[in-house]
Amino acid sequence: MAFMIKELGPKKNFTLMLVLIYVVSLPVISSITYVVLKNNAVKDAYNAGRLYLATIGALKHYVAEELRPTFYREIPGRFIIQGMSRSFAAAHVAERVKSEMPNYMYKNASLKPRNPLNVADDFESGIIKSFINNRGLGEWEGFRTKPDHRYYVIARPGDPFTPDCMRCHGDPSDAPRELIERYGPKAGFYMKTGEVADATFVYIPISVPLARAREVVAVFVGLYILLGALVLAVVNSRFKSLYDTIDSDKQRIEDINLEVMNLNNDMETLITERTLNLIALSIADRIRNPVSAIAGTFNRILKKEDLPHSLKERLSDLVSESEKLESIVRDYETILKTTPTMFRVEDLNEIIRSVLPMIEKERNEKRVAFSLKLSGTPVRCMANRQLLRVVVLHLLANALEAGPDKGEVIIETSGDQNTVTLSVTDHGKGISPEERPQIFNLFYSTKKKKIGMGLPLVKQIVEEHKGNITIESEPGKATTFRIVFPVRWTEQELSRPPV
Repeated sequence: MAFMIKELGPKKNFTLMLVLIYVVSLPVISSITYVVLKNNAVKDAYNAGRLYLATIGALKHYVAEELRPTFYREIPGRFIIQGMSRSFAAAHVAERVKSEMPNYMYKNASLKPRNPLNVADDFESGIIKSFINNRGLGEWEGFRTKPDHRYYVIARPGDPFTPDCMRCHGDPSDAPRELIERYGPKAGFYMKTGEVADATFVYIPISVPLARAREVVAVFVGLYILLGALVLAVVNSRFKSLYDTIDSDKQRIEDINLEVMNLNNDMETLITERTLNLIALSIADRIRNPVSAIAGTFNRILKKEDLPHSLKERLSDLVSESEKLESIVRDYETILKTTPTMFRVEDLNEIIRSVLPMIEKERNEKRVAFSLKLSGTPVRCMANRQLLRVVVLHLLANALEAGPDKGEVIIETSGDQNTVTLSVTDHGKGISPEERPQIFNLFYSTKKKKIGMGLPLVKQIVEEHKGNITIESEPGKATTFRIVFPVRWTEQELSRPPV
């Protein structure tokens, strides 16, 4: 399968991926949409059912607590069913509600009903028994399908019988005459105090909201299919030019990466060579000084006339060897300092822009902003392009290390008829007056785990370009490295010996 997909080519792979995403997402999104709509319908049904039950419950309590005591007081010895029976009043109010909302149903279902209309069916009997077995269960909710509709059902247990209830539900001989005449002496009697035998049920039709939810999902699926087909058509018509652009950009990125890699290799070689030269010059300087001191000491000793002949010969040989060693050091130093370097007219602005991509990764890691304030016109001077790129790269790297995260590094260039200037400013902790004179010394560094080779190399390259580098810094303030190059080399500068 993977081999077949690979052989299709980028355009067909992309189209196939879109089709797969479309095919997989369609049932997922449709299912989620239906579930959300269904849950909303159920929630609306539940809220309507609770309102219905609360209304009927309030009516029953009003009958029991207000109407019944009033009738007993005003008409002693009589039991007016229409105004004193809670279930009778609730059933008749429910019938009136049904005239306005024909599909809503209310039922006071009972295992031992007095009114035959309140006989609990098997479904309702099971729920009532669960209320009896679990007195802590205050409500049941779920679905029930009948031939006419699918209903969302809410059921709540009836109130346990109290001693006051025994007048109508205890011994038939004690019951009101009106109840016996209407319902007979058998149904609804011989109950016990604390017993639960009924529950109130409200049936909310859910078929219509669910059907509407399915209709909405069907419309959504149709629109999704239409939109998917339109997207696929547009992608297929436009993808060729898009892919060509992507392929071109990819090739351009690969070329840039190759150029950066080659430049890095060249600069690593250049830096290594210059670093070794600096070390070699430092070693040569340190050898020449003691050798000169030794030779001078021996020459002063040889001037004494009372020296033994053998000692004079030995000291003369040592002086001769010292002079040879000093000559070797001098010749080696001359060779290093006269290494040829190619110079031509270069634009300092263009060199800076070519270096920025090489330090982009480090800049992104610290989230530092490079603020370029480059001269609006080219700033040209005599330069070796690779050497100046080393200078700029070192200064930018130092500024990134010295400055804070999310800080700013300012890079400025300017020029006039005689000089061009490059400035790099960071907002780090600054450099103390004691450190500034040593900052360009070999092996000196203000940073831990650094050997102090970068800035001496920068200074050497700048001086090879007949330029001058300075530092402006104070502790706690911005630090600026400023380099000034001559636009044209004078005869005096050309005759200046290499540093």
